[in-house]
Amino acid sequence: MFESMLLLIALMLCAYVWQNALRARELARHLCHDLCVRANVQLLDQTVALQRLRLMRGPPGLVVLRRDYRFDFSVDGRDRHRGSLSLLDGRVQSHSLPMVDDSIDAAGSNIVRFPGPSLDRH
Repeated sequence: MFESMLLLIALMLCAYVWQNALRARELARHLCHDLCVRANVQLLDQTVALQRLRLMRGPPGLVVLRRDYRFDFSVDGRDRHRGSLSLLDGRVQSHSLPMVDDSIDAAGSNIVRFPGPSLDRH
């Protein structure tokens, strides 16, 4: 009886860890997409990859998971650059989008650039 309960608890724990990992990856994909939209670049493959997983101390002093993701993006649809995103307990700790040359001729690319919102409020 005890062994069957232990097996059931172990299976439930595995299911929880699996669901938590899928939820975190989907959150990271959504955040990477938002970063790319704000930077006016295209997220390639619409996916992110877990690069590193480690335990760290969170703000209240508790041990939490830090997940480091990487993703690829393009400026003009023909190039490929690598970005990164770090989540600490589901919150963005850091992100990186390398600076790319904005003077690239985008003729024939599949990126449509819209002018950003104006900061002038006259």
